[in-house]
Amino acid sequence: MSANISQILIIGATSGIGEAFAKHFHSQGKKVIAAGRRVERLNNLKAQLAGLQTVQLDVENIDALETNLNAIIKAFPDLDSIFVMAGKMEFFNFTDPSTSTSKSLISEATTNFIAPLLIARSMIPHLHSLKRPTTFITVTSGLAFVPVPLSPMYSATKAAIHTFSVILRAQCAGSNVNVVELVPPYVDTDLDSHFRDQVKKLQGDRAMPPMPLQEYMEKATAIMDKGGEKEVAVGFAEIGVGAWRGAFGPIMQNLGISG
Repeated sequence: MSANISQILIIGATSGIGEAFAKHFHSQGKKVIAAGRRVERLNNLKAQLAGLQTVQLDVENIDALETNLNAIIKAFPDLDSIFVMAGKMEFFNFTDPSTSTSKSLISEATTNFIAPLLIARSMIPHLHSLKRPTTFITVTSGLAFVPVPLSPMYSATKAAIHTFSVILRAQCAGSNVNVVELVPPYVDTDLDSHFRDQVKKLQGDRAMPPMPLQEYMEKATAIMDKGGEKEVAVGFAEIGVGAWRGAFGPIMQNLGISG
């Protein structure tokens, strides 16, 4: 897959796995356009990586999202790969309304689910128009396959993006667009940093330690460089993907669905 990437837009490149992939593809000589909400982090990343292009993009600003994406396409007409990394995780309990707000639920659902669908709606036609191998990468989680009660919205939205990835891959079958689902395990990033002590307290000895980011990147990029995978799954996430593919892959095949 990596061999077909020449110019890549990474949405959500200002921290964690998104930032790590921006650095990885930049080190491979790819033209990287890093997009994110936080300008200061974009500037810091640009200062580290010579030639990196940056774009401020807030995926929660739904009203302006299509316009902003069209502007990116106009600025980078040779863009052949889209990596939708932006994500948000909140811990709350539906039995206790004080642990969440309507605004926080809508924000998480918008970032994790609605925005990726709108990005695909704008970007897939552009990728099709290039008439050469292109890539659209979604990001889910091991929690898309094995949800945990601590993060109900995150688990649910990632499960939804997994289903969407299967659908989008089926719709793009036979075309020049390759749809890949990145499925990370629990990785040591800032995503859940505010809740990590809470997780340890609730799960005790059963709490799973996060995989170091460098270890994750080494394993994930090795799979991506090899190519041919519909899901790039590592560690615990690989178990969930394998179980899903083993159970539902034959059913989809019998139905003629190539997702």
